[in-house]
Amino acid sequence: MNNIYIAATLKDCGKTSVTLGLMQQMREMGHNPGYIKPVGQQYIEHNGQKLDEDAVLILDGLGFQIDNPKNMSPIAIERGFTKKYINHPDPTRLENKIHNAFHKLNGKHKLNLVEGTGHAGVGSCFGLSNARVAELTDSKVIIVAPGGIGKMLDEVSLSLSLFREHNVEILGVIQNKVRQDKYDKVVETVTKALDNMGIKFLGAVPYYKMLTQYTIEQIAKTFNYEILCGGCAVRNKIDSVVVAAMEPENVLRHIRPRSLIITPGDRMDNILLAISLSKTKTYHDSFCTGGLILTGGLMPHDEILNLLVASEIPVLFTQEETYTVSARMKDLLFKIRPNDTDKIRKTHQMVKEHVDVNYILSKFN
Repeated sequence: MNNIYIAATLKDCGKTSVTLGLMQQMREMGHNPGYIKPVGQQYIEHNGQKLDEDAVLILDGLGFQIDNPKNMSPIAIERGFTKKYINHPDPTRLENKIHNAFHKLNGKHKLNLVEGTGHAGVGSCFGLSNARVAELTDSKVIIVAPGGIGKMLDEVSLSLSLFREHNVEILGVIQNKVRQDKYDKVVETVTKALDNMGIKFLGAVPYYKMLTQYTIEQIAKTFNYEILCGGCAVRNKIDSVVVAAMEPENVLRHIRPRSLIITPGDRMDNILLAISLSKTKTYHDSFCTGGLILTGGLMPHDEILNLLVASEIPVLFTQEETYTVSARMKDLLFKIRPNDTDKIRKTHQMVKEHVDVNYILSKFN
């Protein structure tokens, strides 16, 4: 079987972005790769089936054609799954689910992209580590690793040891989210280091901020915040977060394009600052594509609320305190969604420009 298993050294390395880009680039080159995520840890209901979020992204975001989408996501890890397995282990049943899905997939595709779940050892607690699934599916592995040098190489080495224990061939490493100001230095050093380890360096993808942007709407849905006003602008994208618990003149120094402002609902001064900035040319872009979260369950006075409505700033309201809300926003990441067409196109561009796809395909001729 011609299967490429895409694993990662850590969570949030950009494994799904790389998978998206590879599939699009291979299609552009005249191939028709299949897709499967054998073990999914974050599932959603899709047309009555429990499918991993990444499988739904490929299915709907790329218009993937398949008779039974469940074959793209044969095992969805539900709450209590691990405990139940540990008390009543049945590895054969799970492995058969994967084999059956692959059998149906291989009937229509000569080459398949197999997306893993985290690092090589994830899933070991129920007998399906990434290394074991790669072995089961006779896949060759690509490891996606984050930017950096020393720590990244240590993490790659750990993953390599487990894959090799399962006699899995490693195609190489793709480094993702590499800082652009350090790009040349990182690529030169990592290439040499991986060569010393006997591993092919398949490419380094720079960090693209737009892939990490999220919207006011995503925040509202994820944390169940009320949309107080500005509903027409809830798809505004956020680049930075400002906690406005200080005086307005100090808040002003931290405002950036597409800022999300978090402030207690009784800080009339900072609310008025947000409104005034939305009407000035200098800061127009910052707030037309940003938003406001009012915390503490403190509702602004009606006159202030009317000004907010008129400003068209998307405003969220929550009973939570400012510290709780700001802590949630720290390092906040959202998965790419099927309707994020700009992000999906970007993943294609980044793989096309920075990954040696020809080398990968040459290993299956």
